[in-house]
Amino acid sequence: MEDIKWCINYLKDKNNIKSLIDLDDKSTFRALQNITMPYDLSDEFYLKQDKVLKEILSKKEVVDAKIFSDGISIYKGDITLIKADAIVNACNSKLLGCFVPGHHCIDNAIHSFAGLQVRRDLIKVMEDKGHDEENGKCKVTSAYNLPSKYIFHTVGPVYSGSSQDGIDLKNCYLSCLKMADEMKLESIVFCSLSTGIFGFPIEKASSIAVKTVKEYLKKENKTIKKVIFDVFSDRDYEVYNRRIKEID
Repeated sequence: MEDIKWCINYLKDKNNIKSLIDLDDKSTFRALQNITMPYDLSDEFYLKQDKVLKEILSKKEVVDAKIFSDGISIYKGDITLIKADAIVNACNSKLLGCFVPGHHCIDNAIHSFAGLQVRRDLIKVMEDKGHDEENGKCKVTSAYNLPSKYIFHTVGPVYSGSSQDGIDLKNCYLSCLKMADEMKLESIVFCSLSTGIFGFPIEKASSIAVKTVKEYLKKENKTIKKVIFDVFSDRDYEVYNRRIKEID
């Protein structure tokens, strides 16, 4: 893959890096993406980056949201491989993605496999906004090199045990559902918001998530046909599966 070597050298020069640790090309490229602020990247870079990311995607198995039944479903797997109208990214308040090279968070994965256009677009969003993103809002970018159409970016609460945590988490789901309706989308994929490094207990978070989604689909929904909860582990799958059965 000559294009990936070109991209590595380009980002290495852009970041004034003299030498790199010994990683395979894909890991090196991802690490360089993660630390790059895309203020003035060339059109040639984006063309080559897109070729690289599309080739990487072509060697993976994409899951089409169309296979899921209407209503609420659960999927255990990689959210960056789901072909849906929108996937939801769990962000921090800076909204620019994860800057830790190769970090295994959803924010890092989505930015890495979508491409640096996402961070570029969000830089503009945050410059126009002028301050950190509040909990429970929704910002939209194209998904670029992902199989989905759009990425919804939302900041969940860092768990403190206060009642406001639950309100903020509910607002994350509501703002994304309302945005999907406004955009006339039919499928949306949520990760388990705030239950990773933000520390929200999954038993509480899943209850809020499922209840909020079910109430919205019953009372307010206009266009959404499929809501998919994407999880990583068997335990998380079991928790969400139980919640969906328990909550009317």
